[in-house]
Amino acid sequence: MMQRRFFTLVELIAAMAVMAMLGAAGAAALSGFQRSHHKVVALSERLERNRKLDKVAELMGGMIPFFWIDETDEDAENLVFDGQENELFFTAMRLPNSDGSGAFMFMKLYVNDDNELACDYKTTPYFPWLEEEEDIAGIKTVILAKDVEALTMTYGDYDEDGEIEWLELWDQDDDEYKNRLPAAVGFTVEFADGEKISYLRRTAGLSAYSGLAL
Repeated sequence: MMQRRFFTLVELIAAMAVMAMLGAAGAAALSGFQRSHHKVVALSERLERNRKLDKVAELMGGMIPFFWIDETDEDAENLVFDGQENELFFTAMRLPNSDGSGAFMFMKLYVNDDNELACDYKTTPYFPWLEEEEDIAGIKTVILAKDVEALTMTYGDYDEDGEIEWLELWDQDDDEYKNRLPAAVGFTVEFADGEKISYLRRTAGLSAYSGLAL
């Protein structure tokens, strides 16, 4: 008759130690995997964010002097452009899409109340001087970046000596700048973690005389 063998205390302690080591190794591997996964996700999100910002900068390079009758200003023919210190409204020309949406893109770049860099856009006329709900129907909004601390715009203009000077504001109420585009437009996005990204693009049209009036 076989005798039942019981584990000794030493064997039990050894088995528990092995199990503990295996558990620790598994936990370390899982933690490492999670850290790697989080890094991959963060990198993917950053690349997608930068891709969107690159697209906006590309459209800024296609900025054109586009004019429209402003019914709020005695039917004056005004440039569809508004360059503020921390937001930008402009018209860009692009290649028409296959959906027939047209070659013009009316865009507004700004930081919303949730500290997100947002871009309102429309492929049919949309103007900075109209604020009524019926006037801005059909506008689409895309979030370009989150956790944004500040958006700073920069506008380049030529001085009397032909040298470029940089301005924080492109004041359309000033006769010197009225109804003409800056020579270049740039923007800097500052994030809550201290990261900064800057873009600078020359505009496609520099003079009111090259504008498209409708």
